[in-house]
Amino acid sequence: MKKSLLAALVLGSTFALAACDQAQEKVSAKVEEAKTSVVEAKDAAVEAAKDVKDAAVEKATEVKDAAVDAAKEVKDAAVEKAAEVKDAATAKVAEMKDAAVEKTAEMKDAAMAKMTEAKDSAMNKATEMKDAAAEKVNQAADAVSNKAAEVKEAVTEGGIKAKAATAEQIEEAKKAQEAAK
Repeated sequence: MKKSLLAALVLGSTFALAACDQAQEKVSAKVEEAKTSVVEAKDAAVEAAKDVKDAAVEKATEVKDAAVDAAKEVKDAAVEKAAEVKDAATAKVAEMKDAAVEKTAEMKDAAMAKMTEAKDSAMNKATEMKDAAAEKVNQAADAVSNKAAEVKEAVTEGGIKAKAATAEQIEEAKKAQEAAK
């Protein structure tokens, strides 16, 4: 815009020099008009620069505010997500704890069942062994009784035979004594 004004000024000056004196008044008026136009153009350029600057500042403020809002939203979303993750982790830990307690109870019940089964088995085995031992003792007692009865019978029978033999010997001795008299 300055160039066109400058060109107009040069053109106006050229006409002023080429024209006569009466044109000099017109030239002065044109020069004044050109100066006024230049001043107006300058003021318009300053105003336009000021408007551009104000618009840039306003835009920068808007961008800054938008960035602050976006950062706040991201922070809020991160806090919310962290809370969700924490809650999920807490729930998972509680679930794992419950599963461990349940598994421990199952293992305890299984161990108790095995222990009861082993105890019952041991009791049955002990009873069987006791019964077998009692039967062996009874058999041994019966065998000893039978043997004692046999021995008694043999002794009694032997005693009777010995008594009879002794009585015979005494009788013979008496006879022999009488015969010797």
